[in-house]
Amino acid sequence: MRHARQTFVAATVLAAVCCTVSAAPPAEPDGCTPDQARMLAIRAAQVDAVNRLAETVLTARVSAVKTVGAAIGPGSDKEIALRVFLRAARRVGEPRVYSDGVAEVDVEAPVEAVVRDVATLYTPGEHETGELADLRYVAVDGYVRAGGRGRAPRDPSPEVLKRLESASFEDLPEMFPAGWERVTATGRVGAIRAARIAAYRAMAEHLKAVYLGPTAKVGDLVEGLPASEAMFDAFVRSLPVAGPPRLMPDRIAEVDVLAMVPDLIRVLKDIRTLRGAETWTEEQVDRLSLRLKTRRLTATGRGMPAASEIRPAEETAVSGGAPLPDWAAETVETRGEAPLASDVADREEARVLAARSAKARALWDAEKQVDAVTLAGGVTVRERAAKDSRFRRDLKTFLSSVRVVTSRPAEDGKGWEVMLRLPLLRLHEFSLARD
Repeated sequence: MRHARQTFVAATVLAAVCCTVSAAPPAEPDGCTPDQARMLAIRAAQVDAVNRLAETVLTARVSAVKTVGAAIGPGSDKEIALRVFLRAARRVGEPRVYSDGVAEVDVEAPVEAVVRDVATLYTPGEHETGELADLRYVAVDGYVRAGGRGRAPRDPSPEVLKRLESASFEDLPEMFPAGWERVTATGRVGAIRAARIAAYRAMAEHLKAVYLGPTAKVGDLVEGLPASEAMFDAFVRSLPVAGPPRLMPDRIAEVDVLAMVPDLIRVLKDIRTLRGAETWTEEQVDRLSLRLKTRRLTATGRGMPAASEIRPAEETAVSGGAPLPDWAAETVETRGEAPLASDVADREEARVLAARSAKARALWDAEKQVDAVTLAGGVTVRERAAKDSRFRRDLKTFLSSVRVVTSRPAEDGKGWEVMLRLPLLRLHEFSLARD
């Protein structure tokens, strides 16, 4: 179990080290106000956080040698369903935006809900478990969390700006090219094609499930005769795509297809005539519009690019090739303990108070360690913050990004213990900027 935790931490640090950050504060994207640039950076960080959360779940082990991703199939309908489920991950705390234009966002999902969702997609085999023990192990207070970071894109289109400004932050709207930067053109075309095929399949299934009467369905009228099945399939394949494909930030392409109910009624009447069906009357078919209470039916299909069409992430040096100091790749870890208050009768209230006190002590220790870090030029963080107002603001933002990695009863059972973790790479990045 300890090995699982070390693997998780190492992957998190490596992912952070692989990001490219410019030393100088970037100019705002063309055509953007400062508020819009901030919003775009936060959205890009949200995209990164949700994708990292998905990777955390997909790399959780169901056996000693198999991950969730391998068990449900890379790029499969099941992986797509899992990623769509994780779009609902909620934001933790407030976004953090630095003076160099980098934003950070944390998201979380209840670990029990994730385990249940995986259980609907995957049946454990021999020597496998559906408990996802290593995922539960990295969860804090019942939630599995992930942090993301991002910048505003250089040339956002007016359509993207309008879409993002009108969307709730709880939604994950399309903001292409976010999420698709490493996908080849062939991969994008393949994902859209797969989504279109899935949309037609979803529409066929939806239409066949429509009731013609108290128990009879459209599928009962269509299926069983090759000619009627072929006529129905031809109708479905002829349906138009409703709007342009959506290339969503979690690397899922979405396509909608549209069926007009009057057109469906006409083809069902033709099928009824073809079959000479006495079971269904024309009146029953005509009443479909009343049953459905709409003239338009829409179905959505989703697809992902093939793994072979995704370029590997480039490990680019931070700050345009400037050497990375040893401390920048380190992570501050601190632990705080606090006793349970003996004068508080409610045990849950006592636990909350002790956890809060333990976290405050761990945070104080983390701040001391960060203050003592020596930056370029031999100046410490504390000394730089005393003279540089922008650095001081960024430092406050940075310290708010500290992450709780464990929150549990102390070994003696008489108190509470909290462990915090704070990677130092972001500190190095914004320390390179100057007033």
